[in-house]
Amino acid sequence: MTKSGSRIPAPIVAPIIHNGVRYEQVPNGLLAGFEQMGGYLVAIDEATGSTLWTLKVYDNQRNPEKEGDVQDVFFKSMALQADGSLLIENERGKKFIVDPAKKSSTPGD
Repeated sequence: MTKSGSRIPAPIVAPIIHNGVRYEQVPNGLLAGFEQMGGYLVAIDEATGSTLWTLKVYDNQRNPEKEGDVQDVFFKSMALQADGSLLIENERGKKFIVDPAKKSSTPGD
């Protein structure tokens, strides 16, 4: 493994609250039991604090020859759209549309 330097901290992305549900990035997917560090969205019931669902918004393939943490990709921004979907942009500039009703993610423009 080649050491390539330390990762800068992940961007701070404010949660979005809509119709009693708080949507936020999972800060550490590996600690939460997922297969990658970033790229996960969690929906939380605002009234109870319980997790409603989680979704992998995008894949983040790692190169085993490089240091792991510098390859992690987190959300850069998240915005609520007029139709109730969430527009998420990651640190690499890729955009994704999350449909909370379908609990699905598709590439955006």
